[in-house]
Amino acid sequence: MSLRLRLLLTIGLALAVLWGGAAVWMLRDLDRNLQETLDDRLAMSARMVAGLLDQSGEASLSMAAVEGALSVPGSRGMACQVRSLRGEVIATTRGPGGAPLAVSAPGYRTTVIDGQPWRTYTLRTDAFDITTADSVDERLQLRRRIALAAGVPFLIASIGGLLALWFGTGRALAPLDGLRRRLSQRHPDATDPVDGSQLPGELRPLIRALNDLLERMRQAIQRERGFTNDAAHELRTPLTVIDTHLQVARLHAGPEAKPALEDAATGVERMRGTLEQLLMLARVEGRLPVDEGMHITAAEAVSRAIEVAGHDAAARTDVRIEGNSGDAVLDVPPQLAVVALRNLIGNALRYSPAETRVAVEIARPTPGLAAFAVSDSGPGMDVEAAQSATRRFWRGAASQPGSGLGLTLVEAISQRFGGELMLLPRQPHGLRVELSLPVRHEPGV
Repeated sequence: MSLRLRLLLTIGLALAVLWGGAAVWMLRDLDRNLQETLDDRLAMSARMVAGLLDQSGEASLSMAAVEGALSVPGSRGMACQVRSLRGEVIATTRGPGGAPLAVSAPGYRTTVIDGQPWRTYTLRTDAFDITTADSVDERLQLRRRIALAAGVPFLIASIGGLLALWFGTGRALAPLDGLRRRLSQRHPDATDPVDGSQLPGELRPLIRALNDLLERMRQAIQRERGFTNDAAHELRTPLTVIDTHLQVARLHAGPEAKPALEDAATGVERMRGTLEQLLMLARVEGRLPVDEGMHITAAEAVSRAIEVAGHDAAARTDVRIEGNSGDAVLDVPPQLAVVALRNLIGNALRYSPAETRVAVEIARPTPGLAAFAVSDSGPGMDVEAAQSATRRFWRGAASQPGSGLGLTLVEAISQRFGGELMLLPRQPHGLRVELSLPVRHEPGV
């Protein structure tokens, strides 16, 4: 759950509970005051009728009782009735067909008349019982109208408040979103501090902790790469000495010792290649400057890579160039471009049968990229092995040749310059490795 939604739910729920409680209390209090007001109106109406009776005199009312009840038109929701102390209805607003208002004792009552509930008030004088009544249904409708009139603005205010809270939290959390975008756009190897001067004060401790972590990571990476670089440099001299002694030993050794000396020389050469790969990998991953020299085209890079790979590579490699793709000038130092292609071609030759050839294709999928595809006829890889092949010192099996750094170095070169490396198994066997490298912008193209 996002922080914005969590804030909205927490604050919105709290406001809903508080305002809901306040609304319930307000409506209950309003309803109580409304009922008291309506009851007071009934009592006031009864007293008013009593005053009018006193002014009209008892004789006329007694005559009305003899001749029959006086019926006065009234409203549907209100009624009034005058009875003598003997129980005779003298005047009423209920009409001839309406049931009389039942009177049991003075005061307030709630009774059912003609199947409808009524709220009544009876005032007893020296000569009459005066009863006024309100329809309970009319009162309920009045309560609903009042509740609706009070509730709709409250509901609108609540929804408006939640919307304002949503946009307000979004605006308040905008610095966090900006920080997220800045961090997502940083290079994976970037360890420089994050600028938090424009962020709110609440985020600055987080930025300081993040910068401290980045500084520790930078120091750890520098120590690791420094160790790799120093170790590779320091091992060069002993290897050279060992190789010299092996050459001298081969000159004076007997036939029995020569195979062992040849194996030792092969091991030294393999270790020298591993050290060279480690040195190059430390320089590429450490973002250290590389002597760029003159720029090189895609076709020249493939040609030099085949040349560096040896005579066997020149004899067993077929190069196919689509259109003028070979003329694309790579935006990569020539040394690194040649090393990457040499590793791919060398791996293809190493794992392919001796009688087969390796295909190298040069294409231009987009104006800003040159794509190199190296296809072999070796045993190939499954999907899981293809995903693991770029890990350091991964060789699939301990018996396989190589140092396990070739593809790691190729991927590091492609990532440093914005390219991409893909390993695609071929059917029925073999492997296709695609490497894309950036191309220099050519004015006028």
